Amino acid sequence: MDGASDAGGGAELCMSIGPRRHASWEEFIAAKAEKMASRGFAPLSSRQDLMGLGRADGLRALKPGQRVVLGVLTENDQHNRVFGQVSSKYEPAFRDVSISSATLGDHVVEPVLVRSTKSPSFLLPSELLLVDDAVQDLGSGSCMDSSMQSLLEEAASEDVLCVPEYAEDIHRCLREREIKYRPKPGYMGKQPDITNCMRIILVDWLVEVGEEYKLCSETLYLAVNYLDRFLSCISVLRGKLQLVGTAAILLAAKYEEVYPPEVDEFVYITDDTYTKKQLLRMEQHLLRVLAFDVTAPTVHQFLMQYTLEEHICARSVNLALYLSELSLLEVDPFVQYLPSKTAAAAYCLANYTLNGALWPENLYSFTGYSLAVIGPCLKELHKLHLGAAGRPQQAIQEKYKSSKYCGVSLLEPVECLPFH
Repeated sequence: MDGASDAGGGAELCMSIGPRRHASWEEFIAAKAEKMASRGFAPLSSRQDLMGLGRADGLRALKPGQRVVLGVLTENDQHNRVFGQVSSKYEPAFRDVSISSATLGDHVVEPVLVRSTKSPSFLLPSELLLVDDAVQDLGSGSCMDSSMQSLLEEAASEDVLCVPEYAEDIHRCLREREIKYRPKPGYMGKQPDITNCMRIILVDWLVEVGEEYKLCSETLYLAVNYLDRFLSCISVLRGKLQLVGTAAILLAAKYEEVYPPEVDEFVYITDDTYTKKQLLRMEQHLLRVLAFDVTAPTVHQFLMQYTLEEHICARSVNLALYLSELSLLEVDPFVQYLPSKTAAAAYCLANYTLNGALWPENLYSFTGYSLAVIGPCLKELHKLHLGAAGRPQQAIQEKYKSSKYCGVSLLEPVECLPFH
């Protein structure tokens, strides 16, 4: 059915740019403008006007009902705001402190629909529209195709990690640095005003932010590392916890992304709970606490290195990524395990779930980790996998349901491990 409609649309477009003749260039452009308007395309002039607003304002110009503001985690004493009903796609973090943005008057700009107008001066050539349609078609396909596309986002890290003659040296360097740049185990017990549950909600929200802006997986892991290292040293009030998390993912995006989102966009996704000045000050404070050491090894880096050293199928890789991302939610017990060990546990559990094997001999030689060493972390990760479907925070599950990740969050976890 879809193929037929696509074919029909293509034929119609080919007819419009093929045998039909127009008296003048202006007539041809006007005809194309009318056809694009009838098919729901906005003229390029409208798009340019939208781009002139900046990325933060452009984000507001979305389809009706599309989620933009991801919601707030806590109330901000300075603004003295209370937030409420948000889109059903993303649940509010703390229901008892939320109302709708309608009560904020002029403080929140509602999403605006960009309507097509007949402005024939700046239209895309038909050939570019055909190319654009072809690029959009790449998003569809089999689980394996879309999964392999999702793994392309790891290409930057793989290019560095897959140099065979330096693989062991890179791994040794990462193992040394992970000890230096790890959070302090048990730090949450010393926080007077925040709890592990609040941190879980924050990390779940950071996953939504990453999906909203199509950030790399490594950006999320770095943000959680910065967050935990900051909380290991500084006591934070619950009203400022989301500000710390937002500053962490802002800093991680600046470090990892080629084109990081603008600061205004991070202010906007908090529903303007914090000002741009507050966010930038928190970023500076975060950097000082971290002593500007932002190159921290993560579970994701080790997992990518393991999958390059001992190849497994794309579905197994995605399942390992899903499991390692689940581990970000729980500060206890996973903060006590080094990232290299958590990555090994994720590899083992994914490999056992899909292939019936655990820890290859090659990776034992490469890492020095035996199955007995990995075992305690593996058991905790297996327990987390068993309870993942029943958790109230479902951002990671929703993320990995898509064909891009082979729908690995829908897989049934194994009931028990082959050891005690």
